[in-house]
Amino acid sequence: MSEENKKDMQGGESEYIESKPAADILADVISGEKNEDKTADPEKKESAADPEDEEKPKKAKKSREHKKLKHGAMSTVYTVIFVAVVVMVNIIAGIILKRHPITFDLTKNNKYSISEQSEKYIESIDCDVKIRVFAEEDSFVAVNDYTKQANEVIKRCCQKNKHISVEYIDIDKNPDIVSDYADQNISQYSILAESPSLDENGKQMKDSNGKPLKRIRTISLMDLISFKSEFETQVQQGYGMSASDYILAMCGNNETYAFAQAVQSGYAEASTADQAFLSALMAVSDPDPVVVSVLTGRNESADLSYLRKLLLANGYSVNDVNITAEDIPEDTDLCVIPAPSSDYMEAEITKVDEFVNNGGNMGKHLMYIASYNQQSTPNLDEFLEEYYISVGEGVVCENDPEHYYTQSFYTIADDISESFADDIDVSNSKLIIRGSRPVKLLAEGEKGKMNIEAYVKSTADAYVADLQTGEAIENGQQVYAAMSSKVAFTDDGGAVYSNVFVIGGDSMVGSSELMYNQFQNRTYILSVLNGMTGKTSTGITVEPKVITGNIFDITAEQIKLLKIVFIGLIPLATLAAGLVIWLRRKNR
Repeated sequence: MSEENKKDMQGGESEYIESKPAADILADVISGEKNEDKTADPEKKESAADPEDEEKPKKAKKSREHKKLKHGAMSTVYTVIFVAVVVMVNIIAGIILKRHPITFDLTKNNKYSISEQSEKYIESIDCDVKIRVFAEEDSFVAVNDYTKQANEVIKRCCQKNKHISVEYIDIDKNPDIVSDYADQNISQYSILAESPSLDENGKQMKDSNGKPLKRIRTISLMDLISFKSEFETQVQQGYGMSASDYILAMCGNNETYAFAQAVQSGYAEASTADQAFLSALMAVSDPDPVVVSVLTGRNESADLSYLRKLLLANGYSVNDVNITAEDIPEDTDLCVIPAPSSDYMEAEITKVDEFVNNGGNMGKHLMYIASYNQQSTPNLDEFLEEYYISVGEGVVCENDPEHYYTQSFYTIADDISESFADDIDVSNSKLIIRGSRPVKLLAEGEKGKMNIEAYVKSTADAYVADLQTGEAIENGQQVYAAMSSKVAFTDDGGAVYSNVFVIGGDSMVGSSELMYNQFQNRTYILSVLNGMTGKTSTGITVEPKVITGNIFDITAEQIKLLKIVFIGLIPLATLAAGLVIWLRRKNR
């Protein structure tokens, strides 16, 4: 046997021994030692070896190879079975998910998801709603990340309710579609939600030409984004308008261009697609929609830009009516007179009076907003006096430092009636009102078929200041807002009311005051209007962009305290500490 073969044999033997149990290895060692004692001669050692021992490593090797082959075959079988199971699960899951789609949003801040309150409302919709996007889907998604998010929100709305569907329409390929929506002024990338107009029996209503009537709400591209608070505040204080209106004006009212510029310039802060689509769905699916007509044509001074957004966001329909040239539409539920600078003519007063009385049936409502910027309005004053309310001269001021800011006419009101305040905790609410005229109640409580009540009041330390001299012309508690309700009784004994809500200062519903989060102007006004009009309660309040910081961060009392601390106490404490240190060092 060659030396190579011997080494191979020894290597194999070593491998074999290492694979044996420890007890067997120990027995072999002992046996080997005994054999060495018996055979001192090397030749005897060689002859004493058993030939069968040489075959053991070969048999062990074959056994191991057989086991490996058997184990490998079983692994292959298990792998095939596992793959088959995975494929079957995938096929079954695909069938189930096709019928019942389930998606998970793993993006930061769940930017492709809809909120829980939106989801609950969407699931409750029981009428057919179609969302129309006037662009091919790929083109719409490719605009930017905000349209991509909007598209995902649309898909989730459709997944949550089978009554909701989406259709993408290429205007270039379907030019006739534009004429079908002439009133909506649609263009490339426009979005709208629509549902059929149904009568009391649930049947489709049609116009005089037999064309089906629809309830339509347009969603603009600018509705899909919110702006950074700093930019929103800067524009509001500098130009007296919202950031979206400012961008639109700067871009020539070209919505697509304005949207692109807002995003590219970094003014856009976040997606509001969830809010925009929820608002649209509320508007077209509400079984009792409320239509608001803002009366214009008399140089109105009240800034209602944010109020419009607030109403639209919560399912109201808002339109403008030039009272000097147009009649108030029959479907109007609430008229708003936003601080006209000049008085109404007799014919215009007649339009408003007939609207509120509604042929003696009541059920119509009016919100009159006054302002210290108004000229004399005797005709409007006479109309309000029929409802036992008038608006005085001057502005309401506060003496109590806890109820005004840097100026006494920047007042804070926390004496709020609980009437029509179901959506607000009046005990913990504060309203900010700047330069309000005093509202006077000519009667209080029941007066014939009317009921008159003060809704928002000042403290007892308030006074009315003359606009020219600043001197007090009246002292005592003042009224910021009041309601007069006129009743009509139905044949079945029911009662229907027309409400006239009078606000002494346009700042109570001004964009700045409604946007700031420290005060409850926004929720209060919406609650009152919901209560007046009997708008269907959804349990949801959609709030457009709000600002948490503003110029009214500290009260006058707090300013005084800060002056005492920083101008008085801190310098004195610093001086005292320095004197003590100087004396100690001097006496060392």
